[in-house]
Amino acid sequence: MSDSIKGIRENTGLRLAVLFGSFCMLLAVASGIFLVLSEINGLDRRGALLLSSAVQCVLAFCIPAWLCARFASGKPAEWLGLTGGCRLRQFAGVVILYVLALPALNQLIAWNAGLHLPEWTGGLEGQLREMEDAAADTTSLILSFSGIPGLLATVLVVGVLTGFSEELFFRGALQKVFVGSRIGVAASVWMAAFIFSAVHFQFFGFVPRLLMGAMFGYLLIWTRSLWVPVFAHALNNSMVVIASHIAGDGEASIDSFGVSAEGGVPWGAVASACATALFLWRFRHYFFSPRTGVGSLDSREGVDS
Repeated sequence: MSDSIKGIRENTGLRLAVLFGSFCMLLAVASGIFLVLSEINGLDRRGALLLSSAVQCVLAFCIPAWLCARFASGKPAEWLGLTGGCRLRQFAGVVILYVLALPALNQLIAWNAGLHLPEWTGGLEGQLREMEDAAADTTSLILSFSGIPGLLATVLVVGVLTGFSEELFFRGALQKVFVGSRIGVAASVWMAAFIFSAVHFQFFGFVPRLLMGAMFGYLLIWTRSLWVPVFAHALNNSMVVIASHIAGDGEASIDSFGVSAEGGVPWGAVASACATALFLWRFRHYFFSPRTGVGSLDSREGVDS
């Protein structure tokens, strides 16, 4: 490959243009497909939402990520981190991390949901709350399934497909582009996590989603395999679906686990945060070290020369 073509493929701005340009175009297509599905006789609104969510995952997240990787490298799967080998202990570490961090994360969710904006912002908080309520209604509708087939279909879309597609886009592609810009690994992880949280348009859930996005990003950096954050993301989403099924009310009841019902210091959340930090400090290298022979996630790897 000539130096000029190689330079074009390594251009951060062009990579972002390919990623977000295709994202915007294909998101519009996915929105149109949802309108078509909504008009199909015999398909209820929940079915249309679930099916359109699956279409959106593929069109708006998977395809743009792959196009960006194909533009940046002659080996797109490797560039995205899909060829990095995994260890069983890495998935076990994710499960342990999830259990330890859940009370602290839920307390943070409750805190963020209870924030109030200053009075000088006018009606902004009301508008943001309306957006939150609309998103919550959509989530409740998607979770209002019954029976094992409904559970499996919802886990497949909301858990597995959403976890895979969003990680492919935000960690595999977007974070990789930032790492390739030489702004530093930490800045790349947090910038990708910020955008990940922002595009959900849920201000009163922004902080916990930001932290989850950063953790997914560090899992990719540590393990050098996209499959580990994909598993973590899918696990988090799937547990919400399963908890809703167990509760039987269409609500994500797992979000209340460990949350202090009274004022004062939320000791459960504090203990959870300390246990999570201790686990990462003491056992991160054991559970999340990359497999032997897995190369660096440097942006130039996998680019034809």
